[in-house]
Amino acid sequence: MAASSRALTTVVNTNALDVGLAPSIAMGMCYVAMADSLGLAMGNAVANQQRNQVLAGAAVAQVLSLIIAAGAAGAAGSPS
Repeated sequence: MAASSRALTTVVNTNALDVGLAPSIAMGMCYVAMADSLGLAMGNAVANQQRNQVLAGAAVAQVLSLIIAAGAAGAAGSPS
């Protein structure tokens, strides 16, 4: 009878430990999920900034080519 009493005490103590640790484990999981979400958000922000930088460079190149083309057409059409 003593063995089953000790086994029952061990099970009860284990259950109490699980119940006692549940809130801290849940908060830990919440913090991990939040850190992962923030990491993804920052990664997306960096990717968007890089794409915008490439787009800005392409826009500047296009504007400069239009300016050069307009200058060349003006120089060719003007009498010297």
